Amino acid sequence: MSSKKTHAPEKALSPKEVTAYLLEHRDFFEKHPATLAALDVPHKILGTSSLIERQVAQLREHNEQLRRRIAELLENARNNDQLFKKTRKLSLLLNESVDFSEQVNKLKQVLAEDFNAESYSLVLFDQPEGLEGDCLRTIDSETAHELAPGLMNIEQVFCGHLRENEYQFLFPKDHKKIRSAILIPIKQKNLHGFIALGSEDENRFHPKLGTLFADYIGNIVGGSLANALTLSSL
Repeated sequence: MSSKKTHAPEKALSPKEVTAYLLEHRDFFEKHPATLAALDVPHKILGTSSLIERQVAQLREHNEQLRRRIAELLENARNNDQLFKKTRKLSLLLNESVDFSEQVNKLKQVLAEDFNAESYSLVLFDQPEGLEGDCLRTIDSETAHELAPGLMNIEQVFCGHLRENEYQFLFPKDHKKIRSAILIPIKQKNLHGFIALGSEDENRFHPKLGTLFADYIGNIVGGSLANALTLSSL
């Protein structure tokens, strides 16, 4: 007959053994904070005030982190709501007219009044002469590549700092004051270029800034202007 080996159940540690272990490893709770947070230490036990204080401190820190996170989410929600309203206004204004110059001027109006842009420009490449608009600049792509080659490789919305020659290319009148910028590419079949906003604050347009609405603005402005160009050529 085959005999089966049986394992004796593990013996539970005695309070004395637990106490001896904790005394020997006094930094146990520092290395295992989750264990400390899970303990339920009665307040009436003598000598436990330090443990309770640690637990309370950890809970307060956790609550503070949650509070900051909730405040951040609420602030983002408010900002997104405002961006949605401004973007919707821009879309409605562009749809009021099929004239290219009027649309460019309405774009300038929204950038200045609603987005509080300190500097702004609409740069379009390889377009026919005669296009007009308050913030419009047309230039052939070959010349643009010579003046600011780095800009010609930007395919997505860009936020951050640019080179001095790039600021000068985008904001000829006040490039010396600009310290940060956002570039919104326009990529349509018959229309390529940038919407550029500049700021004297080097932190206003930073690399971690959300670009969802900026990308949407590029799509609606590009589509609207491209349609206006098509209609004007008929």
